[in-house]
Amino acid sequence: MRAARKAVAFSVVHFFVGLAVAYALTGQAALAASVALVEPAVNALIHFAYESWHDGHNGAMRAA
Repeated sequence: MRAARKAVAFSVVHFFVGLAVAYALTGQAALAASVALVEPAVNALIHFAYESWHDGHNGAMRAA
């Protein structure tokens, strides 16, 4: 349960940091909110793809 709370807290903090940075750069609240919502989703997909790739290559390296 602690890990789930930490993950949710990290996600909330990540969203607001992204929102603040995007707003500081653009000055547009709607654009900043869009960036803050899209970036973590893209990051999660890239992380999943990387982990899948890494797991496949890591096993191949151990076998060699």
